[in-house]
Parts: sequence; structure tokens; C-alpha cells
Amino acid sequence: MLAHSPELSVPLTRGRTLDHAAAVYDYLAPVMTLGQEGRYRKLAIRLLGLRGGENVLDVGCGTGVLTRQIAACLSGDSALAVGIDAAPKMIAVARRRARGLPRLRFDTGVAERLPYGDGAFDCAVSTFFFHHIDAELKRRSLAELLRVLKPGGRLIIVDVDTPTNLLGKLCAWSGYWLFKQEEIRENIEGELPRALSEVPFREVTRVAHFSGYVTVFQATK
Repeated sequence: MLAHSPELSVPLTRGRTLDHAAAVYDYLAPVMTLGQEGRYRKLAIRLLGLRGGENVLDVGCGTGVLTRQIAACLSGDSALAVGIDAAPKMIAVARRRARGLPRLRFDTGVAERLPYGDGAFDCAVSTFFFHHIDAELKRRSLAELLRVLKPGGRLIIVDVDTPTNLLGKLCAWSGYWLFKQEEIRENIEGELPRALSEVPFREVTRVAHFSGYVTVFQATK
């Protein structure tokens, strides 16, 4: 049974939340990703390998665009796409836009303390969330994702990674200088793949790299 967070309370977390950007996030995201956000989402869904009847978790779901797209790929009464985010205003927007849509739910909560039972999900995804949390929370969140996945469960992460060319260095370091987030610097310096290597997932691979600074990771429980 999947736990539900019906109230839009503010969960306690050391990670950065984006309540202040909820009203404009869907307009800013394409700019911040050089217009590639839709491409990232399509690839993430393809890599999840959905067959229709899964329970899928979207961590750091924001306004729920990807979660809604995942739900549209599901079928059957038992299938469910769950989006979770620590920003109540983001979840409020996500719930409003999801009203009346089947196989879809949005919860408030934090990745380092996921409110779900062991093995609750067939697969999980996270896009541009891990550069908002520090090195310790990266590891705690990955450990929680490992816990809530079923054996053989799949995890897809799309996020800022070590730049590999001039464009990537410009984009990644511009984000760091603009937002003054040490968490972004950690990703630039390779903290996300280090964290993935320390949590006992198997078959952790880099499956794609975009714009010289965005990497798509795939892992299996």
C-alpha cells in the first residue's frame, strides 16, 4: 500500500526547494535546459521501459509534467505514477493540472525520507533534482530510492554532471554563479556519480550526455 500525503505542509529538509518559482517554473525550465527538456523526458520514459502496469515514482517532480507523461503510458487499475516534491506550491500546481487524470498522484515529502514502504515501486525517475541537495543528502536519497524499489527495479536520473566541453563548462558554471548553490558545484565536480557508486545499485551506467554537462544515468536494484 502506497502512503499518501494529502496535506500541503512544508516538510523539513536541508535541501533547496523551489516554492518561490512554482508559478513560473514551466517557463524557466526550457530556458535553463537550452530547450532540451522535452528530449530529456522522452528519453527517461523510454529508458524506464514501461509495460503499462507499473508503480512509478518521480522524485523532485516539480509541477508534474514528467509524472503526467508517465501516467499516460500506464494502464490497468493497479498502475500508478506518483510525483513527490518538498515544495508544497509545486505540488499544488501539479495537483491542479492533474485533476481528473487517471493513475496519477502527487505527494509532498523529501527524498531523504520517502514516505513509502520497502519495494513499493517498479521503477523511479529523477530529472534535475540532485543538484538541489548536498553530498550527504544525495547518498541518503539514493539509499531511500534503493529501498522503495522492487528487486530488479529501474532508476533513471537526468542531472548536471562534470562538463565535458566548453559549452558544458559555460552552462554548468553559469548556473552555479547565478544561483550560488554549492550543490551545483558538487555535481560539476562529479559528486553524483560518486554517490551512485557508493550506494549498492547494480549496473550503474551513463547512457547519454547532452550539451556537455547533462548526463543520463541508469541503475538497477
